[in-house]
Amino acid sequence: MNIFEEAKATISVKQAANHYGLEPNHSGMVRCPFHEDRHPSMKLNEDYFYCFGCGASGDVVELTRRQFNLTPYEAARKLMADFGVELSILLK
Repeated sequence: MNIFEEAKATISVKQAANHYGLEPNHSGMVRCPFHEDRHPSMKLNEDYFYCFGCGASGDVVELTRRQFNLTPYEAARKLMADFGVELSILLK
């Protein structure tokens, strides 16, 4: 399992969103951090996010990448570090 697969298998979009300050309402919607959003237009699921306002979408790595302006690899590493997850392939 590579770092991207490990991050996606271990950390959900909802967990990352909460950890990074996006608080979903009762419908799982948040204000999109990628455009001027006065009302929640981004839907958070366990495996992906989608913004009905600007069309941004992706998995947990993409959410983190866009929020912090990182490369995909840097975003995966940040997730692993922030959630205290060790890459299992290195543990074998």
